[in-house]
Amino acid sequence: MSRLLLMLICLLPFFANACGVHQNTGLFLITEPGSLPVFERTVNQRQNGMLSHSTRPENVMADHFINALTDNGQQIPFSLFQPVKGHYSNVLFAEQAKLQDRETRPSSAELLLIAELDVLEALAIKQLSWTDAKTLGLVRINGQAQDIAMLERWLATLFSSTRVN
Repeated sequence: MSRLLLMLICLLPFFANACGVHQNTGLFLITEPGSLPVFERTVNQRQNGMLSHSTRPENVMADHFINALTDNGQQIPFSLFQPVKGHYSNVLFAEQAKLQDRETRPSSAELLLIAELDVLEALAIKQLSWTDAKTLGLVRINGQAQDIAMLERWLATLFSSTRVN
């Protein structure tokens, strides 16, 4: 019994901090305005089987999304917040679009797309349209009103209602 207790005492600090790599503890939840409903609806759609590619590696999902942005020709840089993971990225454009990790939170004035990578991949491979993603509450855009409208129009055009099943 004392061995078990000693082992638990030794391992408890390791397990308590194991899931909080970015936040130093596992008890901190990062949120953005409007991210909790996106979080909830994404989890619900995953449980319902709608987002069937959520088991793919993240780099594959990100590549599908970034390639869809690159193929368009228009370039609107924005930040991405994944509400389930609590992770920030920047979508940047040079010769082509790229997704880059972001260590700081964006200001309220910055253009921020709130969505998970499996949702963005579903848009890119035409399993989901932008209109459907918005209606289902799987995406949200924060920032200045004119910037939101510009990104909204671009994504609606890019991920139109044409579907491939």
